[in-house]
Amino acid sequence: MSHWQEIARFGRKLVESGLTSSRFGNISARMDDIIEITCTGSMLDELDRDQIIEVDLHGPCPRDAVASSETCVHRAIYLQAGAQAIIHTHSPYAVALSLVLESSVEPIDGEGVRFLGAMPIVEGGFGSGELARNASLALAGHNACIARGHGTFAVGKTLAEAYTVACMAEHSSQVLYLAQMWRRSSH
Repeated sequence: MSHWQEIARFGRKLVESGLTSSRFGNISARMDDIIEITCTGSMLDELDRDQIIEVDLHGPCPRDAVASSETCVHRAIYLQAGAQAIIHTHSPYAVALSLVLESSVEPIDGEGVRFLGAMPIVEGGFGSGELARNASLALAGHNACIARGHGTFAVGKTLAEAYTVACMAEHSSQVLYLAQMWRRSSH
């Protein structure tokens, strides 16, 4: 299966699993000095070859105009963190926690503690240089980070690994949110 077909497969999985809605988020895979990335405005659960394009890893190129608005963030993550695949979701529990917690989401569930670890909350506007810098620095030492009020960036050596990280990030965020709500309501 080619990279674009894998990207399309994981786009469907992201929407089906509720990690993001159809028009929010983006997916990319790195091949040497090329990034295959979803186009801006594409529906993740209906991707075809025309909605996944190649851009240059090392700098802006003409195809950036139709690539995801987060292309600069993906570039920075690939260059700083050494990932081979990135999935960006607008997962509701992770986004909610990023709005009420200060610096990171610390999982309390067993799998999150063992396999995911802390998820730094990073600042920066959509597709901005600030977000690119902050997310890439955070992901140099973590598997996921959350852009405040925006969504999760999950990395891996493969798209399957990045998808697993994105799933764990939202699951751990949901468990933490529910535990905090229970604590508040029981006091």
